[in-house]
Amino acid sequence: MNGVWSQILDLDNLFVKDKFYFGRNYNRGNVLKQGDKYYHGVCLGIVFSWTHGNEYTISSASKQPKYAELLKKGMNLINTFDPEFKCSTIQFNKNYRIAKHLDSNNVGESYIIGLGDYVGGELIVYDKDDKPTYVNINHRFYKFNGSEYYHEVADFIGERITLVFFFLGEPGKIIKK
Repeated sequence: MNGVWSQILDLDNLFVKDKFYFGRNYNRGNVLKQGDKYYHGVCLGIVFSWTHGNEYTISSASKQPKYAELLKKGMNLINTFDPEFKCSTIQFNKNYRIAKHLDSNNVGESYIIGLGDYVGGELIVYDKDDKPTYVNINHRFYKFNGSEYYHEVADFIGERITLVFFFLGEPGKIIKK
């Protein structure tokens, strides 16, 4: 676990001390609170693309040097933490209280971890009876199935960056929806 912790601290420093900038994300309407048009975040790795003929492809952001390095660090982190976990994509979210939603395109379980200097911001996961469970993810990995269980973020104060590791699909695979 020592290697994992040093990687977490490295990312923590990058996000908080170095003030890593995440652009505006307009693409995930299912996670926005009513009235919001965007949040700060980026999806790196494999993404679903309508413009590439309904197939999975490498996100354009993943090809930019600063994001390519971030993707590499994130993949190294999850591979060190759980070498058996199949991960194609990492969603980075910054300082946003994500609305209750399902990750309908994800396949199987996901991992999430919260980084930064914040209080609150628990992941709220709802069971099949819509009963909430509050999970402290502050510098802690948590594994759950976001495609089966609704989830959202509790109020928080401070700098909060989450990394959500999940499997979406294989590059080039055509999706029939």
